[in-house]
Amino acid sequence: MRRAVEFAAIILWLSASIAFGAQPSSKTGALKTVEIFQGEVTEINLSAPGIIAAEGRLENEKVNFYPGDNGVFAALLGADLEAKPGTAKILVSGTTQSGASWATQIPLKIKSKAFKSESFSVAQEFDQLSPEVLERIRREQEQFGRVFAVSAAQRMWVRPFVGPLPKEITSPFGYRRVINGTPRAPHTGVDLKAAMETPVLAANHGRVVLLGDFFYSGKSLVVDHGGGLFTVYFHLSEFKADEGSEVKKGDVIALSGMTGRVTGPHLHWGARVNGARIDPFQLIEKLGGRADGTASSVSKNEKAEK
Repeated sequence: MRRAVEFAAIILWLSASIAFGAQPSSKTGALKTVEIFQGEVTEINLSAPGIIAAEGRLENEKVNFYPGDNGVFAALLGADLEAKPGTAKILVSGTTQSGASWATQIPLKIKSKAFKSESFSVAQEFDQLSPEVLERIRREQEQFGRVFAVSAAQRMWVRPFVGPLPKEITSPFGYRRVINGTPRAPHTGVDLKAAMETPVLAANHGRVVLLGDFFYSGKSLVVDHGGGLFTVYFHLSEFKADEGSEVKKGDVIALSGMTGRVTGPHLHWGARVNGARIDPFQLIEKLGGRADGTASSVSKNEKAEK
């Protein structure tokens, strides 16, 4: 009986106190709908008396909750740039100090977003890849998939984030080319202007989980920031961190280059949240940070979260 009463109290408390972007839900008792555009990220914050653990799931993807201040649990939620617009439910459950289990659902609305596109034609010989190259690409995609499938359970990042380079975008997130009438895969990151061998900074604390030289992305580095968040750095000329090593925000982890299938030097910077491909600058815009490619001194917010 005690656990049943406690469970009911938790659900009522969640209905009154769950928040998205620090905006409390309505006073009607219904959980406020999370609204998010394709390719964007938001932070869900929930609190209730006695909660010691929380976990979530959105369809086939896990939503990782982490403890915050004053008994609040939070999670990053990303909408893939090709996510189907519409409504869904985030299933959230957990336990309390007394061992009672609780569960609830958070309404989610994914909204469509217009991305830039360009159509052009090229000679067929410039638009065909050999079977051997296609097989290599397939293997490399599987390798990236295995890396993104496993993230450290513990969150390593802290506010604010920093850009890896000054924010001079040469190709935006979501940009899509239509070549010879066939739509190609959308741009899953942003291309940043960079001369050869420009120092590339880690956007936040984490662990290097992949180094390699790939057909499309050239010399590539992936950092796991824990809790399902990854950042990626492509077309590098040189690595400055080892696979498996821990890196700190603002560390020089590589030098920019023009490796892979590119026509000039630049940095491709991308991010994934629980499998969703998002605009990496969302991490700076939504969670605070600097987009100028410099590692500032530790902020008051960061000190508070350590």
